[in-house]
Amino acid sequence: MVYTITKDNIDDLKNNGLKADAKRYIEQYENFLEYIKESGAGISSKDYSKKEQELLKKLEEKGAKICNSGKSVVINAVSPSCEHCHTGIGSATYILTLKCNRDCFFCTNKNQADYAAGVNKVYDIISEFKTHLGYYKKMKSVGITGGEPLLYPEKCIQFLKEVKKSDKTIQTRIYTNGDLVTEEMLKSLKDAGLDEIRFGLKPDENGKVDQKSLDNLALSVKYIKRTMVEMPLTLGKVKEMEELMMALDKTGIFGINILEFLYPYVHPDEYKSKGYEVTKRPYKILYPYTYAGGVPIAGSSIECLEVMLYSLENNVKMGMHYCSLENKLTSQLYQSNHHIKMSEIEYFSEKDFFLKTAKGYGDDAAKIKEVLDVNKIDHYMYDTSNKVIEFSPTYITLLKDYDMELGLTYLAVDFDEEYGRKVLREYQINRVEPKTFELSDI
Repeated sequence: MVYTITKDNIDDLKNNGLKADAKRYIEQYENFLEYIKESGAGISSKDYSKKEQELLKKLEEKGAKICNSGKSVVINAVSPSCEHCHTGIGSATYILTLKCNRDCFFCTNKNQADYAAGVNKVYDIISEFKTHLGYYKKMKSVGITGGEPLLYPEKCIQFLKEVKKSDKTIQTRIYTNGDLVTEEMLKSLKDAGLDEIRFGLKPDENGKVDQKSLDNLALSVKYIKRTMVEMPLTLGKVKEMEELMMALDKTGIFGINILEFLYPYVHPDEYKSKGYEVTKRPYKILYPYTYAGGVPIAGSSIECLEVMLYSLENNVKMGMHYCSLENKLTSQLYQSNHHIKMSEIEYFSEKDFFLKTAKGYGDDAAKIKEVLDVNKIDHYMYDTSNKVIEFSPTYITLLKDYDMELGLTYLAVDFDEEYGRKVLREYQINRVEPKTFELSDI
């Protein structure tokens, strides 16, 4: 097994070398949590991980497909663009504009690095697409997002035509709140090559969606084959969200992407007034993610999975996809790490796309060296002065007969702007017990 080392359990470690190594990451994570608090948000003290695993197990037992190591759940069907997003290779989403006709307090756009400067800009997404065409051997999916991209329908149509002209097999999609949709616009988007449209419905305080949004959704079904809804579920409204799923199922849409409710570092007073707190450990591994969505609200993942389970038990026909924040983050790591020529002590994890090594400390390091030598394994790094050995996690199973605590490092390749080159950086170290370890754990 692999255990996350946190401030709550670090004192339980018996190995002083591992404890010292882990302390710096505890401090970094605590500094990150302080940053969230300083923005005005509260941090939950509750741990929902056990409940989350219980719900995932129930969903799987009832026929749901558990994907990306539990970060994603699929019922019936999922958009091909979501499948392409898993690794992000050949997949891109372009911001046409950050301007929007709505002003939702939970909108993640205001967390974009260039929001203030870019909110009134219209970006040249055709040029961005052509750049990606030269970068990837094959483009699979592209999307137009905002703000509200349908403020500029002609720009969307021009983009779609350009994409289909380059390759008709590229899957195209648009994200919209749906307010501006008209029958004429839908016809034009279809003719330009739109494969998929995703409506961001906004339930009111009672968890109800206005009739105009539902009417526009039904209108879209007539023209766009993959008409979808993509939305965070309103917290504390599980029953209402379950009823909404049943209503959406009757509209004939292709499916819905259910998202965690996020805190995008804006409107903290609004979040506090509703009793929303950021989850206890927002990221499993603290890393400089480029996704600007923010951090998840405590309990949101549980409510999403409960709604998924209810829908499954009530024989929903549309496709349903629970896309957690962690699910959105993995593509960045895949693109950073998958093509790297690793050293013999590094291991590429299919679970989270981090590169990983194992570490032994103190007297354990000498024992590990002896075991590796006996098995004629000579690719390891042994620091005799600090009594630390680093080796491939694939050899942890050779240590099952030893009572020891090992470290499991999480590494990623990043571009160092100061030196102008790529570097391998360590971002976390967790605890491994060889006696219970299986390679599938990592």
